[in-house]
Amino acid sequence: MKNTLLIAPHPDDEIAGAFMIIKKILKKKKIIVFFLTNGVIDQNSLWFWQKGFHKKMVENRKKEMKESMKSLGIKKFYLQNIYTRSLKDNIVKTYNKILKLKTKYKIDTIFCPAYEGGHQDHDVANFICSRFVNICKVYEFAEYNYYKNKIHSNHFFSASENDYIIYLTDKEKREKKNFLNVYASEKQNLNYISLEKESFRELLKYDYKLPPHEGRLFYRRFSFFSWHPRIDSDDPTLICRKICESKIF
Repeated sequence: MKNTLLIAPHPDDEIAGAFMIIKKILKKKKIIVFFLTNGVIDQNSLWFWQKGFHKKMVENRKKEMKESMKSLGIKKFYLQNIYTRSLKDNIVKTYNKILKLKTKYKIDTIFCPAYEGGHQDHDVANFICSRFVNICKVYEFAEYNYYKNKIHSNHFFSASENDYIIYLTDKEKREKKNFLNVYASEKQNLNYISLEKESFRELLKYDYKLPPHEGRLFYRRFSFFSWHPRIDSDDPTLICRKICESKIF
């Protein structure tokens, strides 16, 4: 790992899933972070009284992202300014941007979220990064999943002998919590993140024609409230179809 690209589908994923990975493993390497979306849903999906604040919400999320990068000491980072939940419609565009970054900075290692049903953007990002396994090392890190109707944080529901697990000390737990607090706008969405450990491994071979696991996925656990802006109304089969229809599948 000389030149590493860390893929964060949203500003906060670098902390929720890879804080200690960055601090312990990647900090001494040349690391670049690419945020695939701005972390805010599109204006039309907000409550009607929030629509007028959409631009401010995006700018606030960018401000939090910059504070996170400054605190982590990461100087090179990029943002693809598209809305959350829209990555499925920007697969080829995103792949080409990652390819350009790989070439420009001679990237030999990529880190990305696991294919685990935590968020549709995470799963799409995992697929995109899987297209690079033949030209560089690709690792995935666990964030959260809802395997067997239970929230699991920072460990894989399909454990393998190649999993790397970092257990946090009490001091490191406090430090990670402080970094999570940087993303005040996402406080309600980050309260399920565990501070006990982080996990990563070489990217597994997934069947992207199917959802990550049977049963309800994390981002669909409240699907009966699909009218609520915080609830993702997209069915996992739609995400799989978008992936399979992409030109890089």
